[in-house]
Amino acid sequence: MNALKMMFAALTMVVGVNAKAATNAEIIKHVSYNVIMKTYTDLADATANLKVAVANFAANPTEENLALAQQQWRYTRVPWEASEAFLFGPVDALGIDPMLDTWPLNRSDLDGVLAGKSNITVDLIHTLGTNLQGFHTIEYLLFGNGVNSNTKPVSAFTSRQFDYLKATSTVLAEHAAALAYAWTTNYDPENPGAPGYVTVISQPNWNNQYYSSEGAVLEELIKGMMGIADEVANGKIADPMGGDIGSANMALVESPFSWNSINDFKMNIRSIYSVYTGTYGTVKGPGVQALVARYNPTLAAKIEADIVNCINLIEAIRPAGGGDFGQAIFTADGRARTQKAIEALNALHATLEQQVLPLADK
Repeated sequence: MNALKMMFAALTMVVGVNAKAATNAEIIKHVSYNVIMKTYTDLADATANLKVAVANFAANPTEENLALAQQQWRYTRVPWEASEAFLFGPVDALGIDPMLDTWPLNRSDLDGVLAGKSNITVDLIHTLGTNLQGFHTIEYLLFGNGVNSNTKPVSAFTSRQFDYLKATSTVLAEHAAALAYAWTTNYDPENPGAPGYVTVISQPNWNNQYYSSEGAVLEELIKGMMGIADEVANGKIADPMGGDIGSANMALVESPFSWNSINDFKMNIRSIYSVYTGTYGTVKGPGVQALVARYNPTLAAKIEADIVNCINLIEAIRPAGGGDFGQAIFTADGRARTQKAIEALNALHATLEQQVLPLADK
């Protein structure tokens, strides 16, 4: 049993006691407040820290400050990628998802802006397309092109790159703060009296315009888990992998410049684990697993093991000699390991769809 499995096993022992006795209302309240809302407030904090790290690097461009900014970018990816099992509500309605995480990056247009003479400011970034801002623009500027390494020398940075980094990291933090505010305080900028979305989703009733019943919320949570399992297997992994080595496409890889793709994919599946088990950081409580355990305790435990297995198979894609997913898909061994992860993710999706989703309305 590896360290990750041991961690999840220990958590399961704690969670399982409460999970079996939990009501649907308790599941919904815990996941809404302690998993989803907490993830978004963590994201807001992390993006604010990234903005500071980038500003420090721009003000004092040393190798140490570059490494700190790069590390903070990686830290900030964690809560974002760990939110992708619940990309509903304000992140969708307010159009925040593409503002934060559009890829592939439009490198030719970015290079054009950098070569131009316009002042690079926050206002300019607000006018640009989603593929010229967000995580992957910052990633490209901080880490380089990702072809032979995942960093670049401090001497390669220009004053206009520093301006772009500062402006786009500021905008990233603005969007993340708006997302956290929408969940905690007010989900509708055009209606000052609207509550935080956490109140909306945790209080389903006939007068709730989004969720008329507990079953409707549980269905939203389960479909969210299904959606990211499918996207990781058949979009994020399968699209750049292609049908053979000759059709593998590095340009379609998410987070190719920092070589952070495998960590991204693992956190995507970790978001399924959080919603399913109700575990986020050190906080533990009932998740969708409690619903499944009410009808089939054996299935409830198997699904948790399947989620952990998917995470381990994704980690196994990492090349032993260095590199990341973007390098693995160009080798026969790497592609074989990648195919195993795809098959496990698709099996998990099928289980969620066929055996868990029908329980939402029982």
